[in-house]
Amino acid sequence: MTSNPAHHALFVLSNTLTIVPYIFFLSISKEQTLFAILAFVLYYTFKMTGVFFLQTLPQFSTSALLTISFWIGTVGALFGIFSMVWGSALLPAAALIGLSAAWIPPADLMYRQQAQLQERSLKNDWRWVLIYLVLLLGAIQLNGKWQAVGLFTGYLFLFISAIWQSGKINVRPRGVWQMLKQVTGKQLLAYLLFFGLLFLLRTGRLLKSNTLFEWALFGFMFVFALLMLTVGRRSQFWRMPFYLNVLTFLHGIVGNFLFLFGSVYVGARFGQAALTSHVYIPYAIGLFVSMTFGVFLEKKLGASTIFVHLSGLILCTWLFCFDAMLPIGMAGISFFNGGLNRWLGQRYRMLTAETIENRSLAKYATQSKGSLVHQFLLMGLLFGLIQKAQLPVNAIFRLSSTSGTLHQETIVGVLDPAKWVSAVSIILLFLVAGCYFRKDLKQNPLP
Repeated sequence: MTSNPAHHALFVLSNTLTIVPYIFFLSISKEQTLFAILAFVLYYTFKMTGVFFLQTLPQFSTSALLTISFWIGTVGALFGIFSMVWGSALLPAAALIGLSAAWIPPADLMYRQQAQLQERSLKNDWRWVLIYLVLLLGAIQLNGKWQAVGLFTGYLFLFISAIWQSGKINVRPRGVWQMLKQVTGKQLLAYLLFFGLLFLLRTGRLLKSNTLFEWALFGFMFVFALLMLTVGRRSQFWRMPFYLNVLTFLHGIVGNFLFLFGSVYVGARFGQAALTSHVYIPYAIGLFVSMTFGVFLEKKLGASTIFVHLSGLILCTWLFCFDAMLPIGMAGISFFNGGLNRWLGQRYRMLTAETIENRSLAKYATQSKGSLVHQFLLMGLLFGLIQKAQLPVNAIFRLSSTSGTLHQETIVGVLDPAKWVSAVSIILLFLVAGCYFRKDLKQNPLP
């Protein structure tokens, strides 16, 4: 077995690009300037929908996807550094970093699967991983423009290191251009539709525009109803096992519930200062423990691993509903959802009928759909609860803060039912999925 020099830079990029820049762009969006809001919306929309753009390509190679992801991220990091002297540079930085955050995780999964097939060992030096994480977290703590400079300088170093370690610096741009020329019209239209709806939703919420928010919400409800009516016909063409689609979809829902709703609820219930102690630190602890010790636990559990993860997610989602246990629930959800993600990756890798690229893309596209569906349904639920409480529609834009005309009791009175409805729905979905999977497992044992 040959060895690959290192993989830790790509590992850190894959696991932090969807979280750390999100925290940064969200923090500057609270300035409530059009420029800061647009930067967050660009990052978030490209991050959430970028994987769907890849589905517009009939075929592509792992090398080409890694190459373009690295270079897009590198250019985005450079724009971010330049934003200290040219403020407008933050907009292209947000878009490019968001697109890189959407493409690097599936590209990393493809890269690791190819390495296993070629019997190459990818080495993660945990000392370097820790150094990278400390640098990124340290940059987030800086003040003013130095925060952006520190964060994007750290990511620039990571992108350059990943290019060097993976050896993708020698891939010619011609292969990337050939990949992008294959875009198909039908899938591109679907991508643009989801991109537009999410852009309107996030922009409307941050700009506190009732019109934009309602357009996005009702537009999604129409698309969602159309998809539900045609799901029976479309399911005949699914190439992935049904249980795998369902569990991957639920994985995306849990991720959105954990970080997006968790941040809003904690900010309203305990104040913005509690986000670090109640959301960010428990999330980081759960994820780190899952990445380091979870692997050894799964080896001992064997075939029962998936049921332990599902049971843990059900228990910790229930704990999340009680304020005194919320940080423990957050850490537990992060831990077990990380384990579920690993288990799903192993299942997709065993689908030998599909190419590595198709397997990885199917996984990340399905979990992104779960995250998006939960986000829009959650907004619809909050919209209904606000109407029931006879509050103005624009109250939905002030749920994450106890300042202004809304009192904390009013905000929590809306968010608390939403928390219980979301949590109970997720628990029921996992129970049904677990029962169905156990039944299917008896007929088709896992290899």
